[in-house]
Amino acid sequence: MLKKAGVQRRNFRFALLQGIFMRINLAFADSSTVLPAFIHRLSGSDLLVGLTGSMMTAGWMWPQLLMSNLLEHRPRKMPFYVLGMSVRVLAWLAIFLCTITIGERNPMLLAASFLCLYFVSSSAMGVSTLPYMDIVSKSIEPQQRARFFSLRQLYGGFFAIWVGFLIRAVLGDESEFTGILGSITRAFKTLTMYFIDSVFNLETDLGFPYNYALLFVCSVVAAFLSFVSFLGVREPIHPVQPTRQPISQHLKQGPHFLRTDRNYRRFILFRVFAHFSGMASPFYIPYALNTLKFSEATIGFFIVCSALSGVISNTVWGYIGEKYGVRLLLIITAGLMGIPPALAYSSGIMPASLQMPAFFLIFIVGGVIANGMMVGFMAYMLNIAPPRNRPSYIGFMNTLLIPVGFAPLLAGFLAPHIGYRWLFAISVAICLAAFRIGLKLEEIMHENEVEEEEINT
Repeated sequence: MLKKAGVQRRNFRFALLQGIFMRINLAFADSSTVLPAFIHRLSGSDLLVGLTGSMMTAGWMWPQLLMSNLLEHRPRKMPFYVLGMSVRVLAWLAIFLCTITIGERNPMLLAASFLCLYFVSSSAMGVSTLPYMDIVSKSIEPQQRARFFSLRQLYGGFFAIWVGFLIRAVLGDESEFTGILGSITRAFKTLTMYFIDSVFNLETDLGFPYNYALLFVCSVVAAFLSFVSFLGVREPIHPVQPTRQPISQHLKQGPHFLRTDRNYRRFILFRVFAHFSGMASPFYIPYALNTLKFSEATIGFFIVCSALSGVISNTVWGYIGEKYGVRLLLIITAGLMGIPPALAYSSGIMPASLQMPAFFLIFIVGGVIANGMMVGFMAYMLNIAPPRNRPSYIGFMNTLLIPVGFAPLLAGFLAPHIGYRWLFAISVAICLAAFRIGLKLEEIMHENEVEEEEINT
């Protein structure tokens, strides 16, 4: 028993370390700030900005039904996590190399290369997600999951604050910063320029797009550290299905779950509206840069606001999830979702002196919501999934949600015709519907089956 408790503590720590580095990885290549700005600067296309926003979600979702069929009968899921994360790290390394070698000579070729590799990276993340979720669910007790995901976001968000300052300096003028931050940024820039010049024989002052290349290579390093950290987890062995089901039989499980589990249906519907409510979020930055004429360097400050509010709110989310249940956590975050698009809509008619504070508030509230939803979605999904069918249960849900992953692409089609502000207004209406559905969710918690077969003593 003592040995088992020691393994659980070890697994908790390594899984937490993985989450911290993953949060840093995502901050350097933030899908709501850094990447929309990069693509908009390259192409000037709202459609491509929307496509970028869709690729993370859709690419992450589409492999999961197939992966659940490959995983469900296997006692060990770690090899599939290794496969997915290896491809993800290599894809981001390729993005960095394309940004360096293509540069600004052919912006549309660079944009196309980025989008293709970004889709590969997102798909690889989809491959690694199901094994990751299954390993975490076996390694961490149901009562500790909200706390685990909260701490994961809390510590990762703390480092993301400093990443935001670094992004501000990299995309702006680091001479504005004194002390350690300015020194670190200048060192990063000097080393990157030396690397680019010596390896690729390119002389650059680290202007666009090489400044983004620096952010991408930092993202690669953080993704690699996240990958190797999770390898420290000792995967518990639990009972599984005896054989792999034929794919036709496997596909029938999803409709069966929908027919027999009312809460499963409600949670899927809740996630549909939650995804659509965020359809306008990739366009906050283009609206701020082009319509409100903000500086590109403010992106870093937006990330700082989001990360800082996330860090502070995570202590609250962890407490609510553990004390009152994950359902309440989801309801509260759903109630907050309408605030960012409402502020973005209102900023267009505000005095110029209030526009910047309004956008800071957008990302402050957005950080609170994103962290709450991350904790809530992850913990709730694991809690309601039957242990033996967990990969299929989660995989079918995420595959069914593939179409909603293209909500930002739909927003990209609409933006040139109805304008950004009407896009924000539509998001507010969808948020109200998501909140109403969230009120109907139930608090359900499946315990781990048979605890554990100590095959890996």
